Amino acid sequence: MLVITLTETIEAVGFLLLIVLAVFIKTEEWRRQNNCKHDGGVNETSSCQAICKLCGKDLGFIGNWRHK
Repeated sequence: MLVITLTETIEAVGFLLLIVLAVFIKTEEWRRQNNCKHDGGVNETSSCQAICKLCGKDLGFIGNWRHK
């Protein structure tokens, strides 16, 4: 017989809420990065990656970004 307690139900609902919150945050970040024009300059990481200063998106190898 399957017995589901109140504690297990509350934990399951909390876990689902965390998943929904994580998806919402990543969707907002994706939307912000897609709408960014990347014209505010870039920061360069130690691995030669160009990171947009405005939205934080990884734009790839800094050499390719400079050629544009």
